[in-house]
Amino acid sequence: MEEVKKQTNPYLQAFVILLPSILALVATSATNVCQPNIAGYFGATQYEANTVITSYIIANGIMLPTTGFLAKLFGKKMFFMYCITFFCLGALFCILARDLHMLILARIFQGIGGGCILPLCQAMLLDIFPDKKGLAMALFGVAAMFAPLAGPFFGGYLTDNWSWQWVFIINIPLCLISLALIKFFVPKDEPVKEKYNKKFDIVGFAGIAVAMGCMQIVLDKGEQFNWFDTTWICWLTGISIFSFVFFYVWELEYKYPLIDIRVFKNKNFLFGTSISSIINVLLYSTLLLVPLFSQSLIGYSPSASGLTMLPRAVVCLAGLLIMGEIAKYVENRILTALGFVIMAAAAIWMSCLNTTASMYSIVLPNLLLCFGVSVAFVPITALSFLTLPKNKTADAAGLHALFKNIVTAISTSASSTFIARGGQVYQNNLVEHLAYHNPAYRVHLSALQHKFMMIYPSVVAHKKASGMLYKQLLQQAKLGAFYDAFLCLAMLAMLTIPFLLLLKTKSKKASA
Repeated sequence: MEEVKKQTNPYLQAFVILLPSILALVATSATNVCQPNIAGYFGATQYEANTVITSYIIANGIMLPTTGFLAKLFGKKMFFMYCITFFCLGALFCILARDLHMLILARIFQGIGGGCILPLCQAMLLDIFPDKKGLAMALFGVAAMFAPLAGPFFGGYLTDNWSWQWVFIINIPLCLISLALIKFFVPKDEPVKEKYNKKFDIVGFAGIAVAMGCMQIVLDKGEQFNWFDTTWICWLTGISIFSFVFFYVWELEYKYPLIDIRVFKNKNFLFGTSISSIINVLLYSTLLLVPLFSQSLIGYSPSASGLTMLPRAVVCLAGLLIMGEIAKYVENRILTALGFVIMAAAAIWMSCLNTTASMYSIVLPNLLLCFGVSVAFVPITALSFLTLPKNKTADAAGLHALFKNIVTAISTSASSTFIARGGQVYQNNLVEHLAYHNPAYRVHLSALQHKFMMIYPSVVAHKKASGMLYKQLLQQAKLGAFYDAFLCLAMLAMLTIPFLLLLKTKSKKASA
């Protein structure tokens, strides 16, 4: 086996490992665009169809903490193949689903397989390139950043040209190809022979499962049921917080923990993971806000809105590959700070968009944002794992992915709520101007009424003119909410930069 390992090109191994990781991440975002089609196919509401997306995310999050334990129990390669098999079977069950409940169960099954693929990919890339963590994280970023951005485009294309089932059908042959490639090109690693590997921490797993499940339900249904005005939302929030605290304390005290949570004692890993999560906040919040802006305020179709986001994926892919090489020569903290400055500038640029913005003016700040993400992602992820010993990478990768998953879910829900509530605040402040004692309002109302009187009677024309002015007020109120949201993201990016000084740039091994 050693001969195979020496003969196998590490870049070929990296490609083989990245392919299923990209599939698992595309499955997260590709269903976003075909949600209306799924709802129509099964005769369900939008909120019911949304469970198809959230069930996959919940299953993903629950499985993340088990990555380290199961990777040691089976070996990384074997467990990776098991995950791909589960993911492939889940995709098959999604195709065969005859009602929405079966589809949701199939998505949970698919999420169980897909949940551990990304942290396993990260840990295996770090093993393949032990002395080139920047390069390893650049390749990992291809999956972590490119796939979620490209997912809506591919999902929309398959749905528009064939059907929503093709979002799942395409996974099956690609998964089978991945299994064959991993079998022949990735060297086998032996399971870690430790006593605690034979004991599965059922209590710890139940704690994180309850915490993640309740949290995701609260984030998905909170806006629909007016958040904490609803009793069961308050109960689920309390249960989720208690379960997270219980999981943390249990994993610290239990003799055979599900995951070594003490890796957070490593300062680089703690602060690096937190800063890396801020990148996810900026990336995924804008991934939600920009299409929402272009559809609700400019009137773009879903396909046109998805097209404005595609260049993000291309720039992110090219930037990550380039930064993997640049990170060898430039100090990582400087690169990360530069990336956050670029992201802040892009968010400020987005705050200048208005209702007459062209596609060109929407795409450009998005390109700048994703270039900033590429500049910051590679060095900060490398710094996060820089001072960790090799035997801790699987546990650390699982916790890294779990922490980012939680922060991303919260920030995405918060962004949506911010727009809804921010728009209401602006509406309350602006509505006083739609009063008859306001001369400007009377002038505009009269002008519109005369235009409508060319077609309608005077009474109808007056109502339509009033309605149009109120519609413009709602549009301006929502525009103000978007303006504030983008500025808040820019401020968050700038406030993160000083915390980079807390990170070490040399490992203990290198210092010695």
